[in-house]
Amino acid sequence: MTKKVEDMPGTPPHQKKAFSCKRYRENITPVSIRKLIVLVELEKQNRRSPYSEKVLAGVIDFLLNTDFHNLEGRGMKKSFARTELETAVSYLDENLTIQYLVYRYKFAVYSVNRIVNDFPIVLAIEPTSLCNLKCTMCFQADRSFFTSKPLMGFMDMDLYRRIIDEANEHQLCSIVLASRGEPMLHKNLAEMIRYANRKRIIDVKLNTNATRLTEEKSRELLEAEPKTLVFSVDAGNKEEFEAIRVGADFDKVVQNITRFNDIRAKEFSHSQTRTRISMTVFRATQDVKEAENCWSGLVDEFAVNPSDYRLDIYEHPPLPDETKACSLLWERLYIWWDGKVNPCDIDYKSCLHLGTVDENTSVQSIWLGEKMQSLRKSHSEGRKNDNYPCSQCYGS
Repeated sequence: MTKKVEDMPGTPPHQKKAFSCKRYRENITPVSIRKLIVLVELEKQNRRSPYSEKVLAGVIDFLLNTDFHNLEGRGMKKSFARTELETAVSYLDENLTIQYLVYRYKFAVYSVNRIVNDFPIVLAIEPTSLCNLKCTMCFQADRSFFTSKPLMGFMDMDLYRRIIDEANEHQLCSIVLASRGEPMLHKNLAEMIRYANRKRIIDVKLNTNATRLTEEKSRELLEAEPKTLVFSVDAGNKEEFEAIRVGADFDKVVQNITRFNDIRAKEFSHSQTRTRISMTVFRATQDVKEAENCWSGLVDEFAVNPSDYRLDIYEHPPLPDETKACSLLWERLYIWWDGKVNPCDIDYKSCLHLGTVDENTSVQSIWLGEKMQSLRKSHSEGRKNDNYPCSQCYGS
């Protein structure tokens, strides 16, 4: 099953540094695309549609543009990524197909054009800030972070349900269970996924380092059925992998993912969960081709995530020439384990703390609140560097 790869096809030269993801078994055809177009056109004619004609027209324009690519991330896109189209056609409920296409269109367009949706397009929810690894490029390598008791903990399920219930009220499509820690350390992780699915969050993504992917946990995850299960690895050989992911055993991770695949094939053959390797590229010595050749036979997708930000974000000298507005401000919020809300997780010590979700404070009130609006305004006006640590960051 291992493949020989030369490059990430479908990635425009001017966007080689963008997040790219390719799927190995594609079912997209002109007929399936045409069916999607007809479906959205019918929705556009529906006077009771919850979606604006402008947004639906934008979705149709994206579908009519056959310049399909592997750029699933945000950016100057005029069409959907192949992985997005694969996901769209996978839904048995046509309403979910439309909802997904609208969400992915907004994900691509709103942050670029600085359009504020009435609710975040994505919520990154942190089950825990603790991690069992100390990866060299990660916040967990910062001793002042992982030894700080106030910063370490696990999300309470009542808080989690409050967040998901509000997300459901606003028809949120996407949550990412991840941020500063390893989600699989949370004892109720599978229940978190199940609850989000019950509340019609149609794109539940889980990021994990796969070190705790035991046989029991594999079955729990497959039963809970996240839409995407992302394995974070950054190398295709044991020496480099273990040098980057300090505390991890390369052979054990391979064994864990292989066993997960065996269980899925034998016991969950109709599972809709797609698996992905996500490789963060942060130094020149990392060999993307070698990594893909190593991992491609073990997953449905392979993604490359180039990263310019630095672990020493708080000590790094200011970047006066970096004035581009950060797209995250129009896209998502990060909710830590204790309910604290941040505009990004590069600021992993919460200097930009926006508020805390509790009985009296909603996610939406923070998203549309004065602090977030002020941050957007300064970034939009080229004054990104008025904000610390935005002033030290290359942005997203």
